[in-house]
Order: sequence, then structure tokens, then C-alpha cells
Amino acid sequence: MTLSCMCSYLFMWMAAVILPSFHATSNVLYPKINGTESLSCECPDHTCQEVFWYRYLESRNTLEFLMYVNSAGREQHGENIEVSRFKGSAYSGQKVVVYTLRLLGLQEEDAGFYSCIFKTKDMIPVGYYIKPGVNPPTVQPPTVKTKKPVKKPCTCKPSSYSPKGCEHLVLWPGIGSLLLLAITLAGTLYYFSRLPKKCRHRFTKTNPSR
Repeated sequence: MTLSCMCSYLFMWMAAVILPSFHATSNVLYPKINGTESLSCECPDHTCQEVFWYRYLESRNTLEFLMYVNSAGREQHGENIEVSRFKGSAYSGQKVVVYTLRLLGLQEEDAGFYSCIFKTKDMIPVGYYIKPGVNPPTVQPPTVKTKKPVKKPCTCKPSSYSPKGCEHLVLWPGIGSLLLLAITLAGTLYYFSRLPKKCRHRFTKTNPSR
């Protein structure tokens, strides 16, 4: 390993101590056992000609240098790294350079933090937390508040049959009219019962002249 690569590896070790504290800002992936994942690091300009991929394994609490990739697609793996399981590539666009790391045959012991560092760029892209074989957390559906049904005003039309729900608008006025009529009739009878009785004129027969 060259001196520049060793310096970059030392810088990655220092970064791995800091980056796990930013767990909330990284992407969390839940691949299946023996599944694959593709991780990407994007450089905003063409000054990022080289990138170093590394990972921090939670099970062993160790940092591993995975591979080195340049913009031409040339790659070099770290020591004791399975070449067949880690593939690197680079894509140069008009304004950005995108480096991709493809992980193959993921196992539970591969769980940890994965990220990259650009050799000539003072920036650390946001990494990925990979949890093979772990089910993603289920998000509870939002509770929907049910609105109480609003009673619509009953608009009754003058017809022979009132619509259902409007009987009270016809029944109560009818009862009120009957009560008013009964009170008026009782008052009239009471009024005439209090009047003085008039004498009846009896027609007396006139005696015939004798």
C-alpha cells in the first residue's frame, strides 16, 4: 500500500469515529440475506478523481478499507477483502462524478456503516447503514378523525305527503291549531253562558168580547 493510500486510510479511521454519531442523517437499508445493494457517492465537480470506500462493522467493532476506485474505473481492493463481493465503478457526467459500490451476497455479519471519502476533496458524503436480514420498521398509518354527521335542515314542500323526517314540522302545527280552536270554542261558550237570560214573551190569548 502506497504512502498516499496509507494517509487516506488513517483519515478514514478518524472519520469512522465521528460519522457513527450522524446515524440520523444517513440512509438505512434493509437488504435480504444473500441480497445485493448499490451505494453511490456523488462529487459536485470533476476534481474528485479518486475515491476510497470503507465500512465500519458493528459486530466486530472494526474499520475495514474496502477498495480504491479512480474516475477511469481502475480499482484496487484492500487486504483480506473478497474481490468477488465488492465491485466499484465510476460515471462522469457533465457536472458531476458518481462513484458506485456494489455489494454482493450480503450476510448478517456485514451489518454496519458504509461510506466513501474523496482523496482531493474536503468533504465526506453521507453514508449508508446496512442491516441485512432485518425487517424494516413498520410505519403506523395516521389516525383519521371521523367527523360527526351534520344534520341538514329539512325543507318540506307543501304536498299531500311530507318527506320522512319532516313529520314533526306538520304534526306540531296541526296540534297547535286544534288546541287554539278548542280554547276559542270554550271561551265562546263561557261568554254566552254568562249573559243574562232574556225573558220569553208569552202570547196570551185575548178574551173575546162578551
